[in-house]
Formats: sequence, C-alpha cells, structure tokens
Amino acid sequence: MKKFAIISLGCSKNLVDSEVFAFITQSAGYKLTEELKEAEVIIVNTCGFIIDAKEESISTILEAAEFKTSGKCKKLVVTGCLVKRYFEDIKNSFKEIDEVIQLKDFSSFKKIFEISSTEERKLLTPSHFAYLRVSDGCNNHCSYCAIPSIRGQLKSEPIEKLVKSVESLVTKGVREIILTAQDTAQYGVDIYGEQKLPELLQKLNAIEGLSWIRILYLHPAHITSEMIDIIAKLPKVCNYFEIPIQHINNNILESMNRNVTKESIVEIIAEIRSKIPNAIIRTTLITGYPGETEESFTELKDFVKEMKFERLGAFAYSREEETPAYDLGTQVSEEIAERRKDELMQIQQEISEEFLAGLVGKKINVIIDKKSSEEGFLFEGRSYFDSPEIDGVVFITEGKGKIGSIVEIEIIDAWEYDLIGCII
Repeated sequence: MKKFAIISLGCSKNLVDSEVFAFITQSAGYKLTEELKEAEVIIVNTCGFIIDAKEESISTILEAAEFKTSGKCKKLVVTGCLVKRYFEDIKNSFKEIDEVIQLKDFSSFKKIFEISSTEERKLLTPSHFAYLRVSDGCNNHCSYCAIPSIRGQLKSEPIEKLVKSVESLVTKGVREIILTAQDTAQYGVDIYGEQKLPELLQKLNAIEGLSWIRILYLHPAHITSEMIDIIAKLPKVCNYFEIPIQHINNNILESMNRNVTKESIVEIIAEIRSKIPNAIIRTTLITGYPGETEESFTELKDFVKEMKFERLGAFAYSREEETPAYDLGTQVSEEIAERRKDELMQIQQEISEEFLAGLVGKKINVIIDKKSSEEGFLFEGRSYFDSPEIDGVVFITEGKGKIGSIVEIEIIDAWEYDLIGCII
C-alpha cells in the first residue's frame, strides 16, 4: 500500500487541521507512516506564530524535501500558518514543494488526490485522548500577536456539532477531551451572542464513557464566575486552569492590549483558589516586551513568587511584523529578554519542586499514556494537572494497568517537573 507521512508543527489547534489532512490522505488510499523515507506523500503543516516557529517550519520543509531524492517521496505538500503569512514567498522559494495549500483549504487538498471525502479527522494523538477545537480565530488583537491576521476573527463551532463529535470520539476509545481555541473563554459569542463555554461543558460532562475534560487557553479578561462555578461543579472537568496572563505590570498589560489589570488578574486567581482548593493554575509569560524595564520585570518576578503557579511557561518576546508592538520604539534586546526568561524559569523550577514534593505519599488518579522507554519505569502517564506535551509526566514503576486507563497511584518521589509513583 502507498504510504504518507505528516509533520504537524505548532499548537494543538494546528494539530486538528493536520488530522483532517491525514483523514483525506488516508481516504485516498494511503497508509500513515512515521518513516519519512517510506512515504510517497509528505505533508508539512507549518507554524508561523513567532520567529522560532517560522525557522523550525522552514528547516522542516528543507528536511522533508531531501526525501524527494533520498526516499520514495513523489509529492511534498506544505500548508499551515506559515503558508498563510508568506504564501507567495514559499511558493516561489522552494522548488521541491509540489503543492502549497492555503490554511484549512481542504477542498484544494482533496483535488490533489481527485477525491471528495468528508472532512473528518484521523487522530494523530494516542487513541485515548483527543483535542476538540471549539473555535478558530481570535477577536482580542493583542499587540504582539499575529494570530488574527493568520486565523481571522473568532469563529465558533455549534454546540450540537461539538457534542456529536465527542460522542463519536468516545465510541472510538477516547477518554479525555482537551478543549482548545485561541480564546476558549469566548466560545460562542459570535454565533450565540454570549459566552457558551459553561453550557458546552455541561453537555460534554453528560456524555457516557467520557472521563476527563480539560480546558486550554482561558483568556483572563473573559473568565467569569459562572465558568469557575461550573468547573467546580462538574466532576469530569479537570480542575486545571490554563490562563495566559503574559505579564502583570499594568502599563505593559495596557500596551499589550490585554484588557485586564494586575488587580483583576489577582481577583480571578483568588476566586478560583477560594472556590476550588485543589485547582491547578497554569500560565504563560512574555519577557522582553517593548517597554519592559528592570522595575517592571522585578514586579513580574515578585508576582510569580507570590502566586506560586503550579505550572508556568515563559517565552522571550518575538518581534513580529504586521503587529502593533513591532513599531514600538522601546524594544528590549534579545539578550535581555532571554536572560529574563531564564530567571523566571529558575524561580518556577523551585516553585514546581516544592509543589510536587508536597504530593509525595499522596494518592492521585493518572491516565496512562504509553509504556515507558525509560529504564526502571513501566508506564508514563498524566495527572489532572498535566496537559500533554506542555506539562509534566507521571512515571509509573509498577502495578497493573493498560494504556488509556485511569488508575490510582501513590506518589513515591518527585523531580523538578515530574512525579514517580506506583499503581495501587
């Protein structure tokens, strides 16, 4: 049988597009392979969000192009966010590319294979969890972000369609659904005139066979008390809040066009922790944004020390053309931005170590993701406070379990970001 390979770069939202491309290719009679040298068709779904992502996308295209001569590849297809931003440049710069497909242009992709299949998904995640993109695009227009120019304005999927999709996924063995969007909290405002995340969560919680519901990308400007109450109430919704605050200095927040203040962020965090004592809060921060002084960075460091976020990622500011922040005159050097990022992550490592050490001797539920390739461990899994790829891992030393099952484990040791335990 003919084989195809797909390389999906960037975020989980992009992965959903890759799964549609994979389904279409499979419908054309190709079998998925992880070996690029065996693939007659190679699809690269690019990311174009920041400089590092763009560089990774370009190097991946060049790597895939080598298999036009060293492998079986007869057709190299490139699509995704980088294509959306630089369509003509990519089309004219890489002679090895056979087809350049615009972002989410599944109709043109089908024409390559001369088929008219439906736009379903072939999961590229392990079979027990799947991402559910509840909306695409964004209305926030943060000053540093190119997403609205790439993905467009917010476009939500109808509740009924999402529920049917999850019901179908559950029949195929999915036990954990991970809600994703550019701003999950704003789900539904474009088609219903109001935020519909609470209603969607209630309907998903009622699906028999579904065990965990995880929510990503809750913009702090749009989190409501109703959302917090619903998450606290529904047993299948993980008490896991991913809230990208990006900074805490009010002047920088205003320049970023985040529509929040330090005071409102503190109030949201306090409300979550008051209503849900075992809530885990994950955030992301940007260092080196234009105008970030040593004083405002110190304010950010002090805030991180005070809040003790259980999970945190820091990123150096990436100056992106066609964004308002690109033209700001108070640019911070890349060297300083990187140094500040490293400082934040050092602080966070200590916070994470303290948090995880406090779990030793306790019992938690873990979903088993895979057999471990690490010596001395049987399985690798995740707790309710671990999202795939971006958070920690629970290494399991012993006990009976199978991939995709949720088991109770006792924590016997902890590292900086990971836990070790045994199945009870």
